[in-house]
Amino acid sequence: MWRTRAPRGDTLFEVGEYRVHRISEEDAPIIRELGERCLDHIELHYGSPPDPAQLVRDLLSDLPPDKTLEDKFGMGVFDGAGRLVGGIDVIRDYPEQREWYLGLMVLDPDHRNQGLGVRLFSALTQWLRQREAAYLRLAVSDHNEAGLRFWTRLGFAPVKQVIAEFGNKQSVFHVMRRALEER
Repeated sequence: MWRTRAPRGDTLFEVGEYRVHRISEEDAPIIRELGERCLDHIELHYGSPPDPAQLVRDLLSDLPPDKTLEDKFGMGVFDGAGRLVGGIDVIRDYPEQREWYLGLMVLDPDHRNQGLGVRLFSALTQWLRQREAAYLRLAVSDHNEAGLRFWTRLGFAPVKQVIAEFGNKQSVFHVMRRALEER
């Protein structure tokens, strides 16, 4: 059974019937439910056994060094019925001014491979430009071949590779960057 929630606050941006809102600790139960539906994503990045609560931490509290929760924008993607079907996490001015970091973009498996990710990214890009972001950076694990293809197709170019450990899994991550000017 899907839980829904009445949107709090303004819609940050829209993609067709989907609305993107800031999420908070009050949304932890529905974020955890999304995590339960996205165990494949969590296991890909953190190893086994996957913990659905990891998505709550990713969207609401995980931060890089020297950043605060004021710099973090955890967003929920809600369908027309008010169900949480995705999550987006961006960090303002990291690792430098006017460069934002995309820590996460995840969709419920029933909403993948339908073009929604590309449309969400396009709307997110416009939203970031309105906040004077010039670049967007992200990191994709070697284990996430589909993710590497997706982000490369969207114009991200490699910057460097780093080895990092998340959960019980050590991975090579491809750090990628893209300018956010109009294309």
